[in-house]
Amino acid sequence: MADSISLTAFAIEEDARWDQECLVAALPKAWLQRFDAAYQKPGYSLPSRGLEEIIFAVDPAVMHVGGVRSETFVVAFPGVDRRVVTVAIAAWAATQITAKIDWFTELDSDDLKFVSREFNVGEHRPRRNSTAAPAAHVYDMLPTFVAQHVAAAGLTLLGKEQQLILGPPQRNNRRDVVIWPPIRIEDRAGEGLVTAKISFHVETVPNHPRPHLHADLSMSRFPLTPVTYVPNLGATMWLHAPNGFLREKEPHTLLAAPVRRRPAKDQDSRWQWQWAPGLGEALATLTQLPFPAPDKVFAAPATAAGEGAIRAYVLYSGGTTSEAVDDNVPAGGAGRSPSLLHAARTGFVPGDHIEVHERLAVLLEPLSIRPIGKHPRAEPRRPDSIKIRFDPERRYTVELWTHSDLTKNAVLATLEHHFGLQRADDAGEPDVARYTGDLHLEVRFHDGTDFAAGIQREKNGSADVRQGQYANQVERELGDCPDPRVAILELDGPRHFAQRDRIDPKSALRKGFARSGRSLQCLQPAALFKPPGTWPADSKRPRPTAYPGTAYGQGTIHRCAAAINDALRQVGRIGTYEIPAGLPELDHIGVWLHVDGNVRIPLVIRHHGVDEPTASLVKPDGGVLEMPYHQLPRALARGVGRVKYDSKQEPTIAEFLTSALGLGETPQTHDRVVFVRAAGFRHRGWDWLQDKHLTPDALVRPGVEIDDNEVPATLLPADCPGLRIVRIREAGTEMEVARAFGADPDVHAARIHGLFEFSERVFYGLNPKSDQMRTRLDNTKLDPDLHGNFTRMVANPQPVELTVAFQQPGDDTAALAALTNRLRRAHAHTSQDTVFPSVLHLCSLASEYL
Repeated sequence: MADSISLTAFAIEEDARWDQECLVAALPKAWLQRFDAAYQKPGYSLPSRGLEEIIFAVDPAVMHVGGVRSETFVVAFPGVDRRVVTVAIAAWAATQITAKIDWFTELDSDDLKFVSREFNVGEHRPRRNSTAAPAAHVYDMLPTFVAQHVAAAGLTLLGKEQQLILGPPQRNNRRDVVIWPPIRIEDRAGEGLVTAKISFHVETVPNHPRPHLHADLSMSRFPLTPVTYVPNLGATMWLHAPNGFLREKEPHTLLAAPVRRRPAKDQDSRWQWQWAPGLGEALATLTQLPFPAPDKVFAAPATAAGEGAIRAYVLYSGGTTSEAVDDNVPAGGAGRSPSLLHAARTGFVPGDHIEVHERLAVLLEPLSIRPIGKHPRAEPRRPDSIKIRFDPERRYTVELWTHSDLTKNAVLATLEHHFGLQRADDAGEPDVARYTGDLHLEVRFHDGTDFAAGIQREKNGSADVRQGQYANQVERELGDCPDPRVAILELDGPRHFAQRDRIDPKSALRKGFARSGRSLQCLQPAALFKPPGTWPADSKRPRPTAYPGTAYGQGTIHRCAAAINDALRQVGRIGTYEIPAGLPELDHIGVWLHVDGNVRIPLVIRHHGVDEPTASLVKPDGGVLEMPYHQLPRALARGVGRVKYDSKQEPTIAEFLTSALGLGETPQTHDRVVFVRAAGFRHRGWDWLQDKHLTPDALVRPGVEIDDNEVPATLLPADCPGLRIVRIREAGTEMEVARAFGADPDVHAARIHGLFEFSERVFYGLNPKSDQMRTRLDNTKLDPDLHGNFTRMVANPQPVELTVAFQQPGDDTAALAALTNRLRRAHAHTSQDTVFPSVLHLCSLASEYL
């Protein structure tokens, strides 16, 4: 195993200079005055998000859309069409400002003035805390110019020249370069299109003086058979015009157009796909653009992708299903199913990421954008794990709500054969089963048929309102539970209810059960094991068999076991830690901020290592409400801890954070480590957590706004005895943290795990290979001739960035980082490694009851 990692990112050198000429326009002041006067919500800012979507969807020359009051409202390549941008703005105003004004005649495109400006798209300097400070336009423009540079130069991957085009402009200023055209693949699951893309974006690392350019290899997939189900009410279509959208000479690119599912106006169908608000009006005015109708694209994706001046592709999202190619196959029969997921599976093997990184390094080096160096291992290859111990005398009550004997018996078989428990029933209680062994459980049987039926829709009713009504109904039917217990409910998945035109009741059931004093764990129906009819004699995988002692498959029993463990976690079976030698013995505190619209729910969970964890929420009067962890679901489901949006929201959150850190009126002095998620508070009440403000061991209190030009009052370790703070940043959907792979050239394609040091205070933690990472490392997906590899799922460890932001004199920084990383594998309820350390992971799971 390699002893160092390389990140799939590049550093922008100190003296980097790359001057580029752009066309820039501000929104005319006269237009802004009209918008402000016509907007019907005084005190609220203009809704600019929809405006960005529309402009990006109609003119491929646009690379950036800023704030409506910015001097760089639109930044574009030469050739941007003022009339098209004006029509997009008018359509936005007609749908989101007011429809009482004819904005299409009110706005004159001659008022929109584009001027030429030159930018150094690599410009940056170091901040006071040594963190890189890229100029604002670097975030806005560098990704597009890099993508354009790579597309123009071309990439040779695995010895084969790839055809590249620019991906769609995006609101977050990221830009893709896409291998085009996509590859058509087919397997027993169905057929579809698939292509690779490289996403460029600019990021920073705390106290590191050079900005990083991330280059993330990922995949886009497009169905070719009629789409029957999308997990939510919105989707995205990619549009491609082989001969140009607006003009003969323009950047060869893709556009992304948002679509929404709305109630149909006719009686033939209940739902209809339509352009997002404003986009349809813009396209109707721009008659020279023959954009396809969304409903027709979803009904015939193959036709839309292969015909017309503008080709349309439905961008596949997880859970989307399509019609099977062979309609004669009955449900449950062999071969194709009546509905299917995409034929291509996500992910690339490590060698693919490294191949792209190495090829990009050659193209970017002349621009003073160079690969980041190697980062060494910061702990032994096989460190001692944190052991968990349980109270052997504690007893738990589980309510099992099922509507089929198959699922009920699967859960009981799991308790007996997976957990190794002994059943000892009382003949006088036929609806109760008792289990003893390493666990002491009382299982109470209930009929869950009514709860599993879903929520009936109302013609003119809101789904949210129906969910709330149903939660209240469930609470009334269950009644109050006198003792802590958990419920396991047999419930189908979202697609089941969508196909029956009913509302998925899961969220409402969670709230209703929790309010009655029962935490809820849902379990999809079980099925008996069916052995495969044939099995290849040369297969390296063993022939599937039933789980020993049961009539169920291995996956079914493991799924039931996971449900049981997570149910017990919710009722307080967390365990206590046995910390290995070399790691500090500290109290663990997780700090999290949940967001529900404009409402904020700050949450703290403490685990002292001996007793059951405690949870803290905000009281209605602004104080702190502390409770045992198992009471948290009930409190959240009843609305406790919600901080409404008003002038007191930020101060209330800051006061709550101050208390969690132990910096209140009576400062705490015991040894403790606070784990805080970077994405939570850094923009909502604790500026110090931002890269640009974080100075190690110089703590700025929550609630203090930090001015870039002034040094605020700080607290030093002597002012906060016993306090340590570790900031955790995950990659998330924005890929804020770059991927990392072993840097040993002899095994460069191998996966790697452990803790690695980036700088004195910043570390990267990678978890070991999970069960999902079984695809052979040589199954490359960059070779367009190997279609079969696209049908294999690949998952690689994603680093988590650990910043030891505050520590005490004499602390071992690497040991604090190692403790944090190992706590990601210290759980009682799951054997899977998690993104966050244990107490912070418990905080994240609380969102189930919001």
